[in-house]
Parts: sequence; C-alpha cells; structure tokens
Amino acid sequence: MRNRAFSQDRPEAILPGVSFHRGVPPVKTLPKLVAAVAVVSAFTFAAAKGKESAAFQQTAYDKLTWTEMMPGGPSVHVLWGDMKKGPYALLMKFPAGFDSGPHTHSSDYHGVLVKGRMTNTSEGAAEAGAVEAGSTWDQPGKVVHRNQCAPDAECVMLIAQDKPFDFAPAKAK
Repeated sequence: MRNRAFSQDRPEAILPGVSFHRGVPPVKTLPKLVAAVAVVSAFTFAAAKGKESAAFQQTAYDKLTWTEMMPGGPSVHVLWGDMKKGPYALLMKFPAGFDSGPHTHSSDYHGVLVKGRMTNTSEGAAEAGAVEAGSTWDQPGKVVHRNQCAPDAECVMLIAQDKPFDFAPAKAK
C-alpha cells in the first residue's frame, strides 16, 4: 500500500497550508515554498529556544511595522527575538537600487530573498549573479560582502542570526 502522505496525488499533504498547483511549473511555486519553509523554520527555532508565542498571530504584509535603520536605507520588521542580543529573525526591506556597500558582520547570518531581485557578492566567493525571490544564502561572519537591490523594485529578505546584529563598513579588496 502506498503512503498517501507523500503521494503525487496529494502534494499538499507534505506541507499543509502551502498551495501546490498542478500543471504549474515548480519554478513558479518554489519561491513561496522556500519562504514558507524559512518562516516555519524561524518560528520552530524560536520555540526550541523557549520563546513560544502566547497566541496565534498573523499580519498582512501591508500592515507590518517597519523601523528605518538609516534615512533612505533599509528598514526592518523583527519577526522574533532581539536583534541587539540574538538570536532573532527579521525581514529587511531595501529600496529599489539600494547598495549596502562593502561591509561585514561579526557573526554568520542566513538569508532568504522574499521579494525582488538582488546581487550578493562575498569576498573570496565566485561571482554568483542576481538572485530572485526564494533564493537563499549563508553569509559567514567577518567576511566582506555587499548586497545590492535591483533598480526596478524594492527587495525584502528574511535574515536569521544567532548572535546580535551589527554592521561594519569595510573597504573592498
């Protein structure tokens, strides 16, 4: 007997609540799937750290509260945790065309591009080119890198980090 939970007849049984569209190329649903897995993972990590939510919460994207980090630069919406102490996860929104310039962070972070198109470069790594929503990356701490949002639309990325957030401008080599 076949295990119906992993049947091609019922792909929605694998991740309840994630829409799988028959006949639609997987590339179109992949960004939503990756973003959903990232958010679920972030909340699972928070629960494992003993920071369970008191009640179910849901906020529409257009109702999120954004805190500007610098005029004309990125804004953040903290999902859980404390970015000054870590661990935490947040959404970071860049204006269209924003360029972070070369910089470092003290510790590793993990990113998922949720919206837009970006180019991420990291010292010592091969040129990766632009990535689109659903793409992920792991940025080692203390490594000079740069994040650039494409000029045609804002970019939003999910960032998870075990340690406090910091940003140190650096010179590109």
